Parts: sequence; C-alpha cells; structure tokens
Amino acid sequence: VIPDKIQHSTIDFVDIAGLVRGASKGEGLGNQFLSNIREVEVILHMVRCFEDGNITHVEGDVNPLRDIEIIETELIYADITQVEKKIDRLKKQAKASKEAAAQLVIAEELMKHLEDLQPVKTFEKIDDEIFLALDKELRFLSNKDVIYGANVDEDSLVDGNKFVDVLREHAESVNADIIMLCAKIEEELVGMEDDEAKEMLNDLGVEESGL
Repeated sequence: VIPDKIQHSTIDFVDIAGLVRGASKGEGLGNQFLSNIREVEVILHMVRCFEDGNITHVEGDVNPLRDIEIIETELIYADITQVEKKIDRLKKQAKASKEAAAQLVIAEELMKHLEDLQPVKTFEKIDDEIFLALDKELRFLSNKDVIYGANVDEDSLVDGNKFVDVLREHAESVNADIIMLCAKIEEELVGMEDDEAKEMLNDLGVEESGL
C-alpha cells in the first residue's frame, strides 16, 4: 500500500549560547539557557578543536577535555538545584504519602551521587522505577545522551588533528558519538546552490556537510 502522504522525519535544533564556568550560579548568561534544553533528547556539544590567534577562547587556550568538564559540571550543578527543590517538597509530602517517602529515599541517594560531581547517567539505580519517574518529571540534564561536535579548521576537516584525537578518545571512553565539522565552512555552504556546495565539499575531500 502506497501512503497518500510521506511524512519525513525531522530534527529540531535548540541553539543555546555557550556556557561558561559558573553558569549554574548565574555567571555569563546563567541558568535561563539551561532550562531550554531540558526537553531535548540529545545534547550536541560543540567543542573547539582548532587554534586561531584571532579568535579568543574564554578560558585562554584550546583544551577540549577542560571545556567538556566545565560544561558537564555545570549540567550536574543544574541537576543538583533541581533535586534540592524536589527533596524539599518530598520531605513535606513523605509523612502522608508512601510514594513520596520512597521517592525521597532515591532522591537523597541521587543527591549524594551528584555532590560527588558524578552525572546522573552513572547513578547505580538508573533503571529503578522510582528514579525513572523522577527523571520523567525533572528531565535531568546530566542523564542525556551526548554527541560531541569537533569544530575544526579547514585543514583538519579530513584527517582531524591532535585536539580531535583527544576528543575522540574521551568520546569512546563514555560511549558517545563524535562528528567533525568546520563551522566556517558550514556558514559558507548555507548561501550556496547545491551544485556549488557539492563542488566545494569535493575540493575539501569530504562527501557531505557536517550538518
């Protein structure tokens, strides 16, 4: 049977400004942007993997692993804030509700886990029904799948570089995917016709755009 209409699957990207150290406490643009990604299924973390003296890095130099740690720590801090509020509510409800009391036990265990700066995704009771209910409600940021996007310069688009090597090793260690792209090239491709874009990609030695 041929359907009357073919509905293609789509992916919506929610672009948030780069987070800085202390974002969960209001530094930079703060928590307002963290709330925008609670409903997403996957976090695409763009990581700088190129050197350019004309483009300043907020931390002073290029270091993919440090940048990843900063962002992922901020996500953990944001989850801590969520769990703290939930624990306060559960303590008030636990006296009259066995369900709330059971959630309180799990929430307090999760809080200890987070306070050790461990992401929600490594919590030992990740498959517990009570935890799953908490996650459905609070949408923990540090429990989301991550894809690392290695933002490289044009010369590194095919073979990568030392920064990409470090990022790839980390991605493998946490069972995450990695893609390599050049934001500068992607920006140029947007304004091109399909034939022009294809020719440019061929000249660069790649089959398709990073996007």
